[in-house]
Amino acid sequence: MIDVAIIGGGPAGLSAAVYTARADQETYVFDDGSGTTRDVDRMENVYGFPEGITGPELVERGHRQAEKFGTEFVSEEVVRLAQSGETYEIETTESTYEARGVVLATGASYKSPAIKHVEEFEGQGVSYCVECDAFFYRDDPVAVVGAANYAAKEALMLLDYTDDVQVLTNGNEFEADPGLRDRLDEEGIPVRTDRLDRLEGEDMLERVVTRDGEEIAVEGVFVALGAAGGTDLAEMIGVATEGQTIRTDEEMATNLPHVYAAGDVTGGQRQINTSVGEGTRAAISLLEALRGTGEYVDYQKLETAAGD
Repeated sequence: MIDVAIIGGGPAGLSAAVYTARADQETYVFDDGSGTTRDVDRMENVYGFPEGITGPELVERGHRQAEKFGTEFVSEEVVRLAQSGETYEIETTESTYEARGVVLATGASYKSPAIKHVEEFEGQGVSYCVECDAFFYRDDPVAVVGAANYAAKEALMLLDYTDDVQVLTNGNEFEADPGLRDRLDEEGIPVRTDRLDRLEGEDMLERVVTRDGEEIAVEGVFVALGAAGGTDLAEMIGVATEGQTIRTDEEMATNLPHVYAAGDVTGGQRQINTSVGEGTRAAISLLEALRGTGEYVDYQKLETAAGD
């Protein structure tokens, strides 16, 4: 059992880690190295760097600072988040961890597949969340669109609801870890690498059509491109989202106890300075909640807001 799990190793996550680790809370940062901050060119609007600084440099400094206070870094992709009583389970491609509190700081990572008519069938056969919608496809033929660990994990999860599951990579090479590939083989889940052209159906989704004109009969398509993003993970445990952002109050609290969010995944001004501030606020709020000294959070109100 660890105290704090921070998912995301960008400015928001590292800022939160500095505060929680410095407060003697066992802190783990889960970061698979895919953060967009690493691609940012030299920035001249970051406080304290009059000569400017690049994204990679800033992240590396934050990493060193968080590590100085005892933060542990896990270079594994998080594929699932689950609530277990009063704690939370963080499942990666390699292991499962349990934490008292969570900060979601994954950045903005919404990916839609390059397939015609996807948006038209959203809510009518196209979903971005197995945990949320798989129940509606019991015993129906379904497919997962994706080509990495996230897609493999989602396909395996769908077996709880239907035996008719396949993975569609949309022309990409399937890059899931060997262990996950073996599990797909064992469960009889085929992986198809056809390039996909469009989705078809009357009122609801009925088929996927490949570029070669072949029809794949499915009633549900679950999009799982790249790694699980912040809203994907949030929805797995019932955290309120709005579009592709996580809903929080002014203290960065979500509608679940001890779960906070910070940075680009919360929307608003997508600036590094803002992310650092939100990471700090989320960490302080979580520390107060873990000690039982924080301000009262009306989770029922936040839950109601989730349905607005």
